[in-house]
Amino acid sequence: MLAVVQFKPRRGARNANLVKLVALTTQALEAGAKVVVLPEMCATGYRFPNPEVVRPMSEPPRGPTFKALQPLARQYGAVIVVGFVEDFEGKLYNAALVISAEGRVEALYRKRLLYIDDHTWANPGDLPYPTFKTPYGSATLGICMDMNDPRFHTHIRRTKPDLVCFPTNWVNEGENPQRYWVNQLKGWNGYLLAADRYGEEDGVGFAGCSCVLRAGEVLVTAPPEGDGWWGVTPVEKTPSVG
Repeated sequence: MLAVVQFKPRRGARNANLVKLVALTTQALEAGAKVVVLPEMCATGYRFPNPEVVRPMSEPPRGPTFKALQPLARQYGAVIVVGFVEDFEGKLYNAALVISAEGRVEALYRKRLLYIDDHTWANPGDLPYPTFKTPYGSATLGICMDMNDPRFHTHIRRTKPDLVCFPTNWVNEGENPQRYWVNQLKGWNGYLLAADRYGEEDGVGFAGCSCVLRAGEVLVTAPPEGDGWWGVTPVEKTPSVG
């Protein structure tokens, strides 16, 4: 099963958020998920005015977020993708981590195309888009605004991954974002695992509507609001909801 987690974090409460994220991820894994994607910066919140405010919640790849989810990846033999704030040699990045089924750091990615709210604190990513293996084939990873980056689309067309893992904090602009994602990925026939947050932060609303889609077809979707996980088994394409 492919699964996405939707979650509204309490900004600045990383440890409390991780407890809830572990519980949601565990529910998906117990239902049979072998790939689970969590949202962008899901344990910290998203909107920060400067680096000094977000720095206390930053961490290395094998920091608190990894330590919270790594035992689950090993126990259930699943790949887990999660967004976090990375501190690398004093530089802060909006990053995502891939934890392998063996509990290793399989890949690290730093968001390359920054959104307005990233520019207040984050450095643009300097790592290539990763390619990694999952039980459902090859996968790659992009974060939120990367969906608008021609470099990302070139990478997808060139490598033709089976899965695109997509942690996001997609801003609510009054329309369901799934139509936009489908249009942006036109011509690619793999599975998009879009894990979004919802709710408001400093007056800015986020879209929710986390989903798994393939070739323009939404296979399973979350509502605009609500914590939970949503999954689909690729062969059967029969959705499960938790």
